Amino acid sequence: MRAGLARVVHVTPDDHRRGLNLVERHADKSYSVCDAISFVVMERLRIKRAASFDRHFRQYGKFTVVL
Repeated sequence: MRAGLARVVHVTPDDHRRGLNLVERHADKSYSVCDAISFVVMERLRIKRAASFDRHFRQYGKFTVVL
């Protein structure tokens, strides 16, 4: 992180609320609250691509998964 290759982004209370709401709205999906909070933070930061082996990023369908 000191080299600038990554940064820590803290979850806001609004991110947490939105993540819980997303899980409730998508009850037919199997992603967790942690996944949902990741999704809303990525959306807030306008991140479009995810390097992930987690199938839930594809299940959510709003990111290009590069792995």
